[in-house]
Amino acid sequence: MSHDAPAPTAAMQGGGFYNRNSALQAANLGSALPLFLAAAAEYPVAAASPTPFGIADYGASQGRNSMIPMAAAIDTLRPRIGPDRPIVISHVDLPSNDFTSLFTVLDEDPASYLAGRANVYPMAIGRSHFSEVLPVHSIDLGWTSNALHWMSRNPCAVPDHGWGVFSADPAVRAAIDAQLDADWVAFLHARAREMRPGGRLVCQFMGRGPDSHGFEWMANAFWQSWVDTADAGLLSQGELERISAPSAGRSAAQIEAPFRDGRVTGLRLADLATVQAPDPYWDAYRNSGDAVQLGRVWADMMRAANGPSFAAALDPGRDRGTVLDAVTEALAARIAADPQQNRSFNVIVVIEASGAA
Repeated sequence: MSHDAPAPTAAMQGGGFYNRNSALQAANLGSALPLFLAAAAEYPVAAASPTPFGIADYGASQGRNSMIPMAAAIDTLRPRIGPDRPIVISHVDLPSNDFTSLFTVLDEDPASYLAGRANVYPMAIGRSHFSEVLPVHSIDLGWTSNALHWMSRNPCAVPDHGWGVFSADPAVRAAIDAQLDADWVAFLHARAREMRPGGRLVCQFMGRGPDSHGFEWMANAFWQSWVDTADAGLLSQGELERISAPSAGRSAAQIEAPFRDGRVTGLRLADLATVQAPDPYWDAYRNSGDAVQLGRVWADMMRAANGPSFAAALDPGRDRGTVLDAVTEALAARIAADPQQNRSFNVIVVIEASGAA
């Protein structure tokens, strides 16, 4: 296993590109939304409390996929907490995140949760959610979607694949699992400090299936498109060997582990389910039969979500835009030539805070 320092975790592609190409992520969060609304409906509300009601959106990215969950939570809470109690929504993501697009959506998009809703105050925090980012006991409800399968860092180089979880090297796969565990514990420790007693945190992120990780088809297609682009001379073999996306799904056992072995206190694992993820791109293809469009939407989504992390491994003088254009076209063509339905898994997790951390 190589010990070369991999590139750090990168934010989604900016300029609103991720907002425009994240329909898959929007579909993913739908399975967790009813649990988030139940948390808002059942949260013990103090009568006439002057304290702002705190909602945290961990891994908010550019905000479009936060609008529906936040609006629904506000509408569920408002009859319970009254019209005058402030609601503060904290959107958390990496310092390199495109927060300009987030605030543009909030200000201009008809779907903004600010539209027609008074006494709601958004703010953004440019820090990793694997550390404490908010004051102690300041959060009543937490939400995170499509974010926690991203690790805090790449634990090692992965010369034979774009994702360490799919490497043929067992040492690489073990390093990935160790990083997933460390990050999960760090995330939970931070939330145990931030959440008020009785608060709930609802999480949706990539999981693992009963007999496979999931996402193999698309991960292999994306990686092979990078290999083809290197073969065409647009990047070197050395750059290709440095490429790795710091993301992987977690199994139910990996999620349960820190609760079972006592490494996490002040939080209770209230609900956990692994479900097959939707594939809205395949649904559209079945209706239209347009394989070219199927290739295009998948390629643009993969570029938006994974392109920055892959491109971070390129040499400083390399034209990243040119390389990403070539990879995107190669992936779109590959999918159009062999359309398939994606098979991957989501985990839905509900965590309750006891305040004993």
